[in-house]
Amino acid sequence: MLHDLVIEGKVVNPDGVYDAQIGIDGGYITELKKQGLRSERKIEAARGCLIFPGFIDLHAHLREDSSHKWDYKEDYKSGAAAALHGGISTVVDMPNTPLPGINSERIKAKRKLADIKSRGLIDVFFCGGVTESKTAIMGMRKEVVAYKIYLAETSGGLYIRDEMLPEAIKAVEATSKPVVIHCEDQGIIETRSKELKVKSKEWRSHVEIQSWLRPEEAELSAVRKVLSAASASTAFKINIAHVSVYDTLGIIGRYERGKVYCEVTPHHLFFSTRDVIRKKAFLKTNPPLRTAENRLRLLEAFKNGGIDFLVTDHAPHIKEEKERDILDAPAGVPNLDTYGNFVAWLIESCNTHPTLISRVCSYNPAMFLGLNDRGRIEVGKRANLTILDINKREKIRCEDLYTKCGWSPFEGYELPGKVKHTIFNGVVETEYEESNW
Repeated sequence: MLHDLVIEGKVVNPDGVYDAQIGIDGGYITELKKQGLRSERKIEAARGCLIFPGFIDLHAHLREDSSHKWDYKEDYKSGAAAALHGGISTVVDMPNTPLPGINSERIKAKRKLADIKSRGLIDVFFCGGVTESKTAIMGMRKEVVAYKIYLAETSGGLYIRDEMLPEAIKAVEATSKPVVIHCEDQGIIETRSKELKVKSKEWRSHVEIQSWLRPEEAELSAVRKVLSAASASTAFKINIAHVSVYDTLGIIGRYERGKVYCEVTPHHLFFSTRDVIRKKAFLKTNPPLRTAENRLRLLEAFKNGGIDFLVTDHAPHIKEEKERDILDAPAGVPNLDTYGNFVAWLIESCNTHPTLISRVCSYNPAMFLGLNDRGRIEVGKRANLTILDINKREKIRCEDLYTKCGWSPFEGYELPGKVKHTIFNGVVETEYEESNW
């Protein structure tokens, strides 16, 4: 049999690493063998390269909707290019845009934009925003892969009060779709905000003010409330978004595995409050960065398999916005372009086993979302692959990024690897030149 494409090298699945040839036809994996596959075209992943199932980013903010008010930060075209650059072939877009994705019509409008702008070079799926009215939740079931609940105020008015949480969870459970929950206690944040008003001007401009305004207890309190509200649910999957506090994992660990999941971001594993002194509002995020000790404990838990997903929480804002005073600057950092570089850092600098990367970056998110056609390298799955060169060191430079916001929190860092190829539905997309975009 003559395949459309054969890729040869070290394959990394969740259950092992082995040398293999991957036969690809019509966008799917059609054959796996040790050797002997033939094709019109062949890619040999050189020594030092690892072939992963295409990375899946469960949590990103691509900013675009039909209002186009935030297109200057990012749009589906630039976001897709940044994702491919970072080795990501599937992205889930969050609903908190100027016209938040809270009903079927708005999600359909976003999908149309994504299809046109991304040109089918990656898959963009959507989270539906949950509001207190809950009336549109079932109506957008066919348009979304998951739902998003915010327990702290965010753009688009998506925040829901604690007392509404049990009803919101019940409404989402009826759709048989999973839910991603932003866990920060709004009451604690508001109390700290009131206290801030009587503090000195010098205190209000302190670089660690963000972590004081949104303390560790705000996350822990919200997680407890979520798990209490969800205790009566049965076959319902919950993902605790962007865990920033190590002790959160202990709370989650008391609940049934396979029902409650959690994710972590590159910035919470790499940076701490010490770095905010130097980078100021460029490292302002929600939830904020924590202490160096907390970061190391979170990283160790990740390496030991205690965290289910590695997500970007890609939240681009332009430099002019991030250069403002730390209280006025928007929260969030871009991570799509550098996702593959960061994965290489986890493998080479932190001794994270590649099979764990295959689970948290590919298999786990695919299973959580019910995307059974991807997440592993095996016959019958989509030919979505990420080839990572862990011997090719790369210094992160803004001029090499595709994100429209034009900067990275990792700028200036040299990371021990980079994405060699991102393959989507059997097409080697990273061979496209920038002019093709």
